[in-house]
Amino acid sequence: MFDRVGGSVDPVCMSRRPFAVLTPVLAAAALLLAACGPSAPLGPILTDPTAIITAAVTSTEAATSVHIDVAVDGAVPVTLPGSSAATEVDLTGTTANADVDLEGAEMRATFSVPAVLGLAGELIQADGTTYLKTTLTGSKFKVIDGLTTFAMDPTDVGGFVETLGDILQQPGVDPVKGDDVACGGTQCYTVVVDLDAQELAEILGDNAAALPVDVQGASLQMTVRVEQTLPNHLAGVSIVLGLPSGDTLNVDLTFSKWDEGVTIEAPAPDEIDAS
Repeated sequence: MFDRVGGSVDPVCMSRRPFAVLTPVLAAAALLLAACGPSAPLGPILTDPTAIITAAVTSTEAATSVHIDVAVDGAVPVTLPGSSAATEVDLTGTTANADVDLEGAEMRATFSVPAVLGLAGELIQADGTTYLKTTLTGSKFKVIDGLTTFAMDPTDVGGFVETLGDILQQPGVDPVKGDDVACGGTQCYTVVVDLDAQELAEILGDNAAALPVDVQGASLQMTVRVEQTLPNHLAGVSIVLGLPSGDTLNVDLTFSKWDEGVTIEAPAPDEIDAS
């Protein structure tokens, strides 16, 4: 037998001090088990893709806060305001992250679109007011016309997940349970949906015309990641939009820090453009 520095230990000597030897070993083992044990219980194993999505929707409805990371790569045809024709916009390297208070409908987000004039900025929704600053508008926040400026309220994560669930359960959509994957220090279910151009067009219907992105002729592959540990939080959504040109737009959303709490504060008065 060996001591901590590699020397031998007399078994007889060791037997005379069993508690002196075992106590730190047992204490270390207890600490190791506490540190490595699961932080949340593993729920019943889900095999039905619809049940997996339903579990994610249910957990989101009860959530109080979340952190979101977004990564986008690829170019996509976009119909800009005031234009009737789509213009290709390069979104390569685009990132965003947000802390969202789901109960108070407040958020703090930063974003970067390096391929578009090095655009970057910060968005804050606090106390019923929305503040935005970008590298194109100056160093101070401007008050904008609330979150109605956006196509979807970015603080309504519950609405996003519910809509996602509705889409996956529409006629013609055939979600499939994929392989389980590691995600965020735990294991996740995956649910995969593949839609060709005709299927995507049928599902979007008249709503396709209202989208800023021209999806005519595009196919879609979506992979939804849901934590296996209770309460089955949504861990991520990966979207690959296949364009008629052969190019692809890749969007990955990662959800973490569910219910850890977040404090959103409005910018200080000297950080706001009063003009």
